[in-house]
Amino acid sequence: MNEARQQMLKWQEQGLIDNSNIEQALELGGGKNTSAQWFTYIKTMMLWLGVLALASGIIFFFAYNWDDISDFTKFAIVQGLIVVAFIAYTQTRRFSIASTSTLFFMTMLFGALFALFGQTYQTGKDPWQLFLIWTLFTTPLAFASRSSGMWLIWLGLANLTLSLYSDVHRTFWGFWLFSREHLMFVFALLNMTAGLFFELLHKSKAPLLFNRIAAQTALVAAMVCLSFLSLYFIDNPKRYYQEFLLFLLWMPAIYYFYRVKTLDVLIMASWAVATAVFALGLIAKAINDDLDGLAFLLFGLLIIGASTAIIKWLIYLLRESRATEENSHE
Repeated sequence: MNEARQQMLKWQEQGLIDNSNIEQALELGGGKNTSAQWFTYIKTMMLWLGVLALASGIIFFFAYNWDDISDFTKFAIVQGLIVVAFIAYTQTRRFSIASTSTLFFMTMLFGALFALFGQTYQTGKDPWQLFLIWTLFTTPLAFASRSSGMWLIWLGLANLTLSLYSDVHRTFWGFWLFSREHLMFVFALLNMTAGLFFELLHKSKAPLLFNRIAAQTALVAAMVCLSFLSLYFIDNPKRYYQEFLLFLLWMPAIYYFYRVKTLDVLIMASWAVATAVFALGLIAKAINDDLDGLAFLLFGLLIIGASTAIIKWLIYLLRESRATEENSHE
């Protein structure tokens, strides 16, 4: 949707343009998507689908013909494709959709290469080590792309590496014994750190990241982890006090930076949900089984009330955000 269309639809919401005249206003003001814009959209979509299909096809090709191809041929094909992808990247315009899709293709090829290495040599290494190497190889590609999509792939690989590591180790690199609940604490720290790192990349002078999608996603993921941690504390305060301390420090900080200093409706939505989960958890713990069947009715009403309050507050924040954007354009 182009900016002219967005502005006219806002004027329609404000009552400045009648509903009966909106089509004519969009046509006269250039608010309708042109054939060229539709062609660009379709071309971009087909490019990404083609790259994804090609990467998937290569992986399935090895899986289907595993016994019929020698190890040397397997490695030669994957490494040759990586070289071809790198040459193709050098021929594209930097930070364009074509260059980003090429880097994404290289990322998938690196994953296929490390999977091929693990299946071929069966060194006895744990899977998390291969995913850690894949994450490290993805890092320079993400920096080169300056794309939130590439950094989200990196974030997914980092979380998956941590999850696989926890399946085979009960200590965090030899110095912290953790349970599955304590692991959620580590996931929260990982996503918090990643979110703040993405914010720094976006706000750098270059900038090193073109938008805040990766930062928002990482911070929302951290908020989900913190919601679980707050419930763990409610269930067992003595055991999970350090997780709750992180929750107490993080929630006011998020409110200050993303509500007072600046406004991010998506992050504040996750903040509101996390706050409601904690509050409802406290009420549920207090009620326990004292009210028998009546507790379900009371708790259902509380959930409905909290959801309604959150929705109304978010609508207010959204209107405030739109008003701020309009004032900044004037």
